[in-house]
Amino acid sequence: MEVKDFQNKIKEFASQWAKKRGFVNSEQEIFNHLVEEVGELAREFVNRETRKDKYSEEELNNAILDSMMQLIKLASLRGLDIEEEALKIIEKDQEFLK
Repeated sequence: MEVKDFQNKIKEFASQWAKKRGFVNSEQEIFNHLVEEVGELAREFVNRETRKDKYSEEELNNAILDSMMQLIKLASLRGLDIEEEALKIIEKDQEFLK
């Protein structure tokens, strides 16, 4: 699957999910969900180090992927092509590696 196809699949899924739950996919709403997911990710990293009995590898992985999906939703809502934009950043930063 190409990156653009992946981005479109997430965008379509997010639209269906929002419709089913009565949400409006606004930048603020998506950002709020992103912060929530990053908080869950942070909690799992803390649990892994200091509260091992509460740590869950599955929850850590879910938080990573849920965060990624929120970022892709936000990029899509803003009209960004994540593949194109990521390649621009990589190309620009290639100079640093020389």
